[in-house]
Amino acid sequence: MSAEAMARQAGRPRDPGVEASILAAVQDLLIESGYAGTTIGAVAERARCGRSAIYRRWETKAELVVAAVGALQVAAEVPDTGTLRGDLVAAAMHFANADDRTASVLASILSEIGRDDELRDVAYRVVGGPPVAALTAVIERWIDEGQVRANAPVALIAGLVPTAAFGSVSLRRRALEPDAVVQMVDEVVLPALR
Repeated sequence: MSAEAMARQAGRPRDPGVEASILAAVQDLLIESGYAGTTIGAVAERARCGRSAIYRRWETKAELVVAAVGALQVAAEVPDTGTLRGDLVAAAMHFANADDRTASVLASILSEIGRDDELRDVAYRVVGGPPVAALTAVIERWIDEGQVRANAPVALIAGLVPTAAFGSVSLRRRALEPDAVVQMVDEVVLPALR
């Protein structure tokens, strides 16, 4: 028997229900108690599991919290609608798809990001980075097509919608409305690219 097969047999397999319970407990605690009140002990108690079950899956509180936020997120994809405007609107709509629970959970970590470097780094990598990368890819593709000026400040422009979205979530605990996303693309993003 190979070492890999032996390793798979050792111990009991992880129960996916435990992971779901842990992530739901984190989300509930973030809404009720904020980031500071979301402790590993409180999560373990709420999820009815041991702390070791949590630490086997996530090494730090920041990773755990970001995983809980990530579980509520829709994957960011690079659209290909055939038009620059269509692609920008489709990519930017990622920021209009959050329900009230998602917005409340996200708001609780956004308020803490300025004080916790690890949380900021993990949150950007898992939550903020992928939709910005999708917007960046759209802009770069249309630069290559000659529809966007070659010297456009891609990173700056790709960050406009996410900045507005995170501001809305932080201040209002609500995602951007779809109409606001379309208006921002039409009146801010597109003019900045041409």
